[in-house]
Amino acid sequence: MYTKQEALDIRQTFWHKLESKTRRLPGQNGRPIKWIADRTGIKGLDLRFDVDNKMAMVAMEINPQQDEKLENLWEKMISCRSLFEEEFGSPLIWEKEYVKQAGDTCARIYVRRDANIYDQEQWPDMIHFLISNMLNLEKAFLVVQDYLIHF
Repeated sequence: MYTKQEALDIRQTFWHKLESKTRRLPGQNGRPIKWIADRTGIKGLDLRFDVDNKMAMVAMEINPQQDEKLENLWEKMISCRSLFEEEFGSPLIWEKEYVKQAGDTCARIYVRRDANIYDQEQWPDMIHFLISNMLNLEKAFLVVQDYLIHF
């Protein structure tokens, strides 16, 4: 087991290594890649990484404040599911009521794999998984972005 500070230090080191790897992607010229993340242009829709001691995940999270907006956005995503997954390059997991660690719920469309952020030997594979899948998720999102904005 790690102390809280040791665990925090390990997590911070992991995220710094991930950012460092993005600097080496083609076209970045040593700058960190600017993921769409919170700037999708759609309030309540974010692209995110999620890593803990059990898994690594790349996800599109739908979490608007109003249930009606969540329902509308979810239905739009379902209607373009085949196009979205085709652009992503493989099937994704679609959960309308995903329960986060903190107990909050949201809708998530994601890909995940078993992983442990505290096992540094796994980091190269985890980082490759995260970067390649985020690039694919962004590519798929950009194909449907205009359709989603007008909901």
